[in-house]
Amino acid sequence: MTMLKVANCPKCGKVFQMNLRSLCQGCQRELDSEFDQCSAYLRDNRKASTEALSEATGVPVQRIYTLIQDNRLPVSFYPGLTYPCKSCGSPIRQQKMCTPCRVRIISDVKDLENREARDRGAGFQIRERFSRG
Repeated sequence: MTMLKVANCPKCGKVFQMNLRSLCQGCQRELDSEFDQCSAYLRDNRKASTEALSEATGVPVQRIYTLIQDNRLPVSFYPGLTYPCKSCGSPIRQQKMCTPCRVRIISDVKDLENREARDRGAGFQIRERFSRG
């Protein structure tokens, strides 16, 4: 006896049999249709920005961001496409955060590590107390 894995579609809420995209058939068709619209527009307007693509096709900007991040619309082929940094929201073309945000986070982590090391140095170990005396 095999069990069917079912779930609610995150987009429309319908119950569906689980698949690779985690969407029901109707939402998958809608997503594919939106992708086809974007792809067709970009064939003729390769340098279009994300906002221009959204206006021309009627596909919501958030959905275009998803298509870019899923690499269905690769930014290497379309120089005008961008998506927002997860931290500050500035437009980026690669990774999840812009360079200034990544540098800031790395700097903050190093500062915390230095502060922890400095705080550990201020204390003492119990064995140090017994060895002095």
